[in-house]
Amino acid sequence: MDAPLSLTLSSDRITRIARNDARGAAVALDLKFAGLEQIIGLHLGIGHSLLVQRLDPKLKALDLTAKQVTIMWLAEANPAISQIEIARFLGIERSTIHQFVRSLVRNGMINVMPNESDGRSSRIEITDKGRERLAAARNVIISHEVEGTSRLTPIERRLLLELLHKLAGANALV
Repeated sequence: MDAPLSLTLSSDRITRIARNDARGAAVALDLKFAGLEQIIGLHLGIGHSLLVQRLDPKLKALDLTAKQVTIMWLAEANPAISQIEIARFLGIERSTIHQFVRSLVRNGMINVMPNESDGRSSRIEITDKGRERLAAARNVIISHEVEGTSRLTPIERRLLLELLHKLAGANALV
């Protein structure tokens, strides 16, 4: 298991204990912030990287990526969802979603079906195999979320989610 990360902030310095040397030993970094402590995007990026770096190998064991899991999760909850709707929700290009969808179709996790109400578009439908794999991925993600946010109180975790939803403009999801 990775060494725990510790972050200590002062007004102008950051000390971060991270497992990052060649032997895997914890190394302390003592850096001047010089204003970086106020850059929200930087801290969101670091937090995202730390969470994703630990989640990716766990999902890879299921032969899935986080985006593929998200697509299946949305398809299960929204049986008539389209690739365009998923791309809009995730804020990424439709062509990128198409690549993930193609891989999921090839692996028998989802089907792309014509939309009965609109012959020009298609909907994504999760398969039984996809449901089984999604259930396993959910267990991995839930465990990962508990581990990754263990330093937060339940109130802090809820507040963090609300603030992230607000930043994303997705208040309806809270």
